[in-house]
Parts: sequence; C-alpha cells; structure tokens
Amino acid sequence: MNRRAPRIPRRSALAALASGGIAGVAGCLGSVGENPTTSEPNREVPTTGTAERSRSQFQGSPAHTGRLDAAGPTDDVEVFWRRTPYRYDHSQPVVVGDRVYVSFAGNLVRLDLATGERRWTADVGHDGSSTPAVRDGTAYVTVWNGGADADRGLAAVDVEDGRVTWRGVTDADVTTSPAVTADGVFVGGGFETTTIAAFDHDGTERWRHDLAEYASTPAVADGTVVYGAGAPRVVAYDAASGDRQWTADVDGDATASPTVSDDRVLVGTRAGTLYALDVADGSEVLTVDLPGSVRRSVAVADGRAIVPTEEGLVAVDGDGSRPWTVDAITAATAPVIAGDVAYLGDGRTVRALALDDGTERWAFRTRERSYTDVLLQGVRAAPTVVNGVVLVATQAGDVYALGEA
Repeated sequence: MNRRAPRIPRRSALAALASGGIAGVAGCLGSVGENPTTSEPNREVPTTGTAERSRSQFQGSPAHTGRLDAAGPTDDVEVFWRRTPYRYDHSQPVVVGDRVYVSFAGNLVRLDLATGERRWTADVGHDGSSTPAVRDGTAYVTVWNGGADADRGLAAVDVEDGRVTWRGVTDADVTTSPAVTADGVFVGGGFETTTIAAFDHDGTERWRHDLAEYASTPAVADGTVVYGAGAPRVVAYDAASGDRQWTADVDGDATASPTVSDDRVLVGTRAGTLYALDVADGSEVLTVDLPGSVRRSVAVADGRAIVPTEEGLVAVDGDGSRPWTVDAITAATAPVIAGDVAYLGDGRTVRALALDDGTERWAFRTRERSYTDVLLQGVRAAPTVVNGVVLVATQAGDVYALGEA
C-alpha cells in the first residue's frame, strides 16, 4: 500500500520556501545539538507499560490539554532512532501501545515504537497532515485538496493492515485533526470548507453544521464539543444530538483548537487574547492580553497554560497572571507537557523548557533535506512524549525518537 511520490503540493512548497532561512534560536536560548547522519537505530525505545489512550490523538486526549502521563528527557538528548517514511507537511506523532502513527501529505504511516521500523503506509488522499486519532483498532485521519475525483474528508483506517474501512464528509476538504471518544468521532473544518460533523464509530453520520472556513479541531469533554468557529466566536454543541449549547463572542478569529481543563475552555485568538470560558454556558471567566496572535493550541498542567504566540511563548496561570515569557520563541508549535517540562517545536529545533520558569533544559536541531528544488525542514506539529522519549516529525520527512544521552 506504499504511495506513489506525488507532485509537491503548492501550499507545502510555499511553506517550505518561506521557512528556508529558519535556524535554531540564539541569544538567551542554549546550544543546539545536531543529529547524526545515520538512520539506523542507535537504541530501542522501551515499550513496556505504555498506556493505550493517553497520547492516542491530537494533544493527547479529546479535551486537548496537551498534558501527557509521562516524564520526558530533561537533560541533553541523543537520537535513539530516526526514520524517514515520507516528506512534506506532517502531523503530531501519536502512540498506542507499541505503535506510532503519523501522517505526511495524505499518507498515514505506522511505525514500531521500539525501532521506528515502518509497518505500513496507507494512501488516504491527495494531501493532509492532520494528527490521527486512534481508538479500538481504527485510526481516523482527515485529508483535503482532493477535488471532485480524489478522496477527501474523514478516513477510517484499520490499524492492522492500513486498509481504509469507511469515509465521511467526502464533500469537504478537511485540514483539522479529528477528535475521538468512546462515543464518536468529531471533525472540524478546513480549506474552503465550512462543514463540521460528528460520526458514530461505524461511519454513520450523526450530525453536521456550518461554521466559518477553518473552524478548529474540536475539543470534547463530558458530552460537549467545542469549536473555535474560524471567526470571532467559540461554539459548543451537544455531542449526541448536535444541538447548539452556547456561543461566545471573542475579539478575533478563533482557529486554534480549544483546550478544556478544570471546567474551563481555553482558546487564543488571532487578535492576541487568551479567553477562559465556562464550559457549561460559555460565559467569560477571564481574558489575558498576549504579545501576539495565537494560531496554535495551548497546553495546560497544574493550573498553568503554555500559550504559543507569534511574538513569544507565554505562561499564563489560572488567575490570569503571566509568570514568564520567552520572547525568542516565535515559531512554536502547540506544546505538550510531561512532568515539569514543556516540549515543543520551534523552526528546525525541538525545545524542552522548565514549566516553572521557562528556562531551557535542552534543544535539538533537526536536519534539513532537499527534494527537487525545494528545501524541506522544520517541525510543524507538536511532539509527543512516551517512556522517557520525545517523538517528533519534521517536514523533511523524518520521525525522531530523542532520549537522554
């Protein structure tokens, strides 16, 4: 089921060319280690005791808190393994048991956690880099840019053999990641797409609505599905019926996935404000001014949110205070939190920062790679953490397992 090598998608090519000058952040941040040239495994990643669902979808859970039940490396790292299953835009890796799932440009790939060896590649559509959501033997992933004669929308893939078992919203180009719960699968919007939808696990469409283009990946908690509407609104629906529960107006377009934690919905806006809303009725709990636009999801642990903005990475506490900001990090992915460390991508660099004060624990620069006349490089999606190792994908087509040296 290996996919042909397609023409590079125009949006991927432009993104790659635009990022050609990105390098590791200097100044107040620490030195950056370079990866070795070999792609053969140096060390195996431990697989015993891996929780089945703690990191099985975007930002770890349907609530998208980014808080992972693991401890990651806190000192200098080395490459346990590096594999190059594909190239172009990519997802956050997710882990279920001893398996890693990651998507690249419409290809869903399954790797072994221990060695990174590829088990299969499923061609799910023309293009797409949504983070797969895996539950009960099925991986759900979305694709876009398909046109009338190519697959698009939501695909359900058998995790044993990579076979596509059903498809939904095939009339929509979906660029957001699906969210999956024991009850169903929930899909956001995308490129020239205003449709959002919910499905049963067998592919039966449960409900659909229209929001603005690029409505976010939904966050799901306690039967409520919350979307950044792709406009200056946040909207919540009943997961079962699809009835609208509430709408909250915000000061700028909300395209980043909301995070639900401690009965609050946290979402940043393009206008540079973090909103905390009551998950029950959408009422405003507090707002926090930020130094820049927010296009990525926040991560939350122990009452502290880590917010990636275009003018710096910001820590925000539950009372709205901002204990620290790292101005030099302006290209951050969504962060994840494991133990007392926040992990994120920043251009070509993977960074680990102390949760309490934002100091850098370590940094690792990923490689760049040329394909035809395009320079491919950079981490475009959040890493994940499992069994003391950070897993991260890059636009160059690599998946790294990084652990303490």
